[in-house]
Amino acid sequence: MPHYAHSLPGNPDRSKWETLGQHEQAVAKLSAGFLNRIDPGLAAWGDLLGRWHDIGKYSEDFQCYLASNGDSDVHSSEVSGKVDHSTAGAQLACSKSSPLGKLIAYTLAGHHAGLPDWDVATGRSGLKQRLDKKVPCWRAEATKGLEALGLPESIPIRPPHTRETFCKHRIASFRVTCLTRMIFSALVDADFLSTEAFMSPEQSINRANVSANMTDLAKAIDNHLGCLRSEAEPSPVNQIRDEVSKACVDAAELVPGLFSLNVPTGGGKTLASLQFALRHAAHHGLDGVVVGIPFTSIIEQNAKVYRGVFESLGEGVVLEHHSNTDPEQETTQSRLQSENWDAPLVVTTNNQLFESLFACRASRCRKLHRIARRVIILDEVQSLPVELLTPTLLAIRELVESFGCTVVLCTATQPAFQWQEDFAIGLHEIRNIIPMTEKLHDRLRRTTVHPIGALSDEQLVARINAEDRVLCIVNTRPHASKLFAELDESSANFHLSTRMCAAHRLHVLDGQIRPRLDQGLQCRVISTQLIEAGVDVDFPVVFRDVCGIDSLTQAAGRCNREGRAAEGSVYFFQGERRPPPGTLRMSADHGLEIARQFDDLLSPEAIEAYFRLHYWQQKERWDFRQVMDAIGRDPSRMEFQFRQIADRYRFIEEVAETLYVPWKKGEQLIRSLSESDYPPDRKLRRRLQRYSINLRRHEMVQLHAAGAVLSFHGYNTLTQRHLYDQKLGLVLSKADGVVPPSDLMC
Repeated sequence: MPHYAHSLPGNPDRSKWETLGQHEQAVAKLSAGFLNRIDPGLAAWGDLLGRWHDIGKYSEDFQCYLASNGDSDVHSSEVSGKVDHSTAGAQLACSKSSPLGKLIAYTLAGHHAGLPDWDVATGRSGLKQRLDKKVPCWRAEATKGLEALGLPESIPIRPPHTRETFCKHRIASFRVTCLTRMIFSALVDADFLSTEAFMSPEQSINRANVSANMTDLAKAIDNHLGCLRSEAEPSPVNQIRDEVSKACVDAAELVPGLFSLNVPTGGGKTLASLQFALRHAAHHGLDGVVVGIPFTSIIEQNAKVYRGVFESLGEGVVLEHHSNTDPEQETTQSRLQSENWDAPLVVTTNNQLFESLFACRASRCRKLHRIARRVIILDEVQSLPVELLTPTLLAIRELVESFGCTVVLCTATQPAFQWQEDFAIGLHEIRNIIPMTEKLHDRLRRTTVHPIGALSDEQLVARINAEDRVLCIVNTRPHASKLFAELDESSANFHLSTRMCAAHRLHVLDGQIRPRLDQGLQCRVISTQLIEAGVDVDFPVVFRDVCGIDSLTQAAGRCNREGRAAEGSVYFFQGERRPPPGTLRMSADHGLEIARQFDDLLSPEAIEAYFRLHYWQQKERWDFRQVMDAIGRDPSRMEFQFRQIADRYRFIEEVAETLYVPWKKGEQLIRSLSESDYPPDRKLRRRLQRYSINLRRHEMVQLHAAGAVLSFHGYNTLTQRHLYDQKLGLVLSKADGVVPPSDLMC
């Protein structure tokens, strides 16, 4: 009697079901192919994983479950604890006389529920406990050939760098965990794709590969930049942009590895870095490009530019993957591509990219094998958190040294992460795409920074009111809203912060601020630091509250950006409030210390001194979240805590809670959510993301206490419109329980 992997809902004809043999072969072929791309030595691992991953389904218990349940979704069944068919493969792997059995076991045990910890004290079982677990008998005549398969003899782990001064055992352990996730990624993606091809062939067809290749994309961006040059008026800034583009073209044929692109703000590095990446990928036969951007506030504008460049190449070339993706841009193909990043050009956030590299859940790890053999552009790389530097820099090295990637470190300053004697975790052999960086900074200098010491809010407001076009950037949302409230009443005054939903911020930027700046009209903006990285605005005067020198450099990039004035002025001041404790305060304190030592705060010498103070001398903070402790020091034991690693490696420690707000179209979308069936339509949820803000838990509790929140299908919505101001966004101070009757939505 045949053994089955999947049934068909509502179809009792077993001749139409998928047999285990068919499923195993399909998964083995896909998984081996995915890993062969990365390293031919890994292909045998992929084949073995595919053949063993569902061996527990041979049990009579599972076959009876499949026949009687009528539910083909055995993936979700295992995650919910209804049936366990993955432990059997893990036990089989560890029964072999090879220390590599554990590596295989993690992957097989977790191919539905996620990579497990080795050992856990309470709650969900770790791999150690599952290896001792009693599982339904699966051994039968049909499994003899599978049981006889042996483990590969070795894994392709490269030795540490010859100049390595960091702990070699820790690096070895780190590399084993990275390899485990990579083969895990290949298995779970192959399993999902194979299952989908049987269960949902129409959806599988929608994953049709994009026909455009790297050469096509490289030609498209060359043509786009050529058109921009032909239409641009001659200017010193445009001449520098041409030089940056030429340097990227010249460097594209260099051997893959680590590169830096250090171009001051306004030098055209966004498109030039992509030009390098696409030409480099085409020349070396790499599979694609991933662009990592620090903030969602700028990712949309970059993705919009990219879509315009590659529009002629058809759908599916550019995948924009982040929480605020515009649902109007989403298609069936892009939704499927976002599951495993099967697109030539992926634009995402740094936290989405790096947290995936340390993830344990199958859904987040599916994409990892497609990150291999790509060019990865890390924009504003100096924004990486100090508290995660050790694992983050090791991950960058691993992508280059073990998984065939080229990584481009983009920054408006010089590199912060080059290896040196007192920075043991630094990156080796970074090659500069742009030579003579100091001269380039001097030529692009369009502003002067004036340290002006302490300013009271009253003094600051008076100086802002005295300017026609001015940007003031402060460190906290409450400070920004207070300053805005104290400005002279004027239709030319604007506020930006994350208390405004993404659609609201974009409306203010594109519909009000940029048009006024382009027309030379009055425009005064009070903003938090969300405006600093990559938001294309140009003010003649900028005020920046005390901050790190890297943030000051970004703020200066919003001043005299196009060189329209002879010189822009950036005023570096100390506001009434110190930044909140943590990274912001540490950065600000270090910025003040540098300001006491240097007259020119944008000079390469000042920036290098800041990096030394903020990064290189902070050894006790390089792994503040203790990610490396969860990885361990002895790779031969393979006792890794994968779930702990994922929990500790988070760019933002506190998990935010989402609140949907009734701004403009958001009100109708919330009404549609309240009237929808469960589960609500995916596109509706995606559209609502643009009308959402993230709150800390205690802030959400405050709104609930004021009766200002209703939950529909588990999604929190703001019901009191008076709490959402048309200038400031959400105003929590008004949540006192007193509600005008006309303000209730329901």
